Amino acid sequence: MRFHLLGNPNAPITEAYYLDGFSQATHRFADMLTGLGHDVILYGADRTTANCTEFVQTVDAAERRAFVAPFAYQDFPFDPASELWRISNRRASEAIQKNKRPGDFLLTIGGYAHKAVFDAHPDLLGVEWSVGYEGSFASHRVFESRVWQHFIYGRQGINDGRFYDTVIPLFFDTTRIPLIKEPDDYFLYVGRLTPRKGISVACQIASEAGVKLKVVGPGDKSLVTGGHEYLGTVSEREKYRLMSTARAVICPTLFVEPFNSVAVESQLCGAPVICPNFGGFVETVVDGGTGFRCSYLGEFVRACKSVHRLSRLGIAERARSEFGVGVASGRYERYFRHVQNRMGLGWETLS
Repeated sequence: MRFHLLGNPNAPITEAYYLDGFSQATHRFADMLTGLGHDVILYGADRTTANCTEFVQTVDAAERRAFVAPFAYQDFPFDPASELWRISNRRASEAIQKNKRPGDFLLTIGGYAHKAVFDAHPDLLGVEWSVGYEGSFASHRVFESRVWQHFIYGRQGINDGRFYDTVIPLFFDTTRIPLIKEPDDYFLYVGRLTPRKGISVACQIASEAGVKLKVVGPGDKSLVTGGHEYLGTVSEREKYRLMSTARAVICPTLFVEPFNSVAVESQLCGAPVICPNFGGFVETVVDGGTGFRCSYLGEFVRACKSVHRLSRLGIAERARSEFGVGVASGRYERYFRHVQNRMGLGWETLS
């Protein structure tokens, strides 16, 4: 199969831009597709370290920096009317016109911000390959969780089933993630320091439980209260080390999460997750098995005092069987074949 994979223009698809989840997911996806033997033409900013057949630069480093300022690169808006997105989309569309062949796929996780590219190439098999955002539009969509699939259907007034949508959870390269069986004496919060991510709730939980909390992430550090330790932003390697040695990772998000990568990365490290009982957590965290899903302060506090009973090895093994590259590659391979079938017999396909 042959894929035109769109990167977002605010962040190059390299490990150096680790604070941008879309960049890192696209990097892993390009590596996976290339590893399966497919042709991958990757379109993006500056340069890439991802494995691909060809890289097409849609904006250079100077352009990107000029347009992204004054935002942090990971916070730049997904606005198709912005100059950065307009230039990148135009150049990507022009390059695709030269590169495309019948039966090629066009892939994005940019949502409506990339719709102009899809509109320019209706002959390609368009897929939003990991929908964890609200601005979804394509005929073929892969959602990060069943919760989010139905959340988006409700938002968009979709009342009938869609046979060419599916759910494939985000996946991770488990060779980069350590597993340490004996934790240190602290709990961990990893994420943006914003009220809706629940950083104040995490601090309250830790204080009520009488445990030490370490906090990692960008944002308003004044939200870290109760004398808990703020570590700032850290590298991916250090993040995984902190997760693997934490007693548990607290993910008290206040909104409906499409997925929440931190909860899955923590489990890949063997760390239990303490989280709410809604959103993507209900599919990624096994209550009483790989963590605790809680509904009020007392339950969160009891969870902090109960995580020692959970098997860290069992948590890691289950996570690696669900969220590793190997299982995701098989799921995506089957899905793309399914989309190809639509161009043939479609519903009548019996194979």
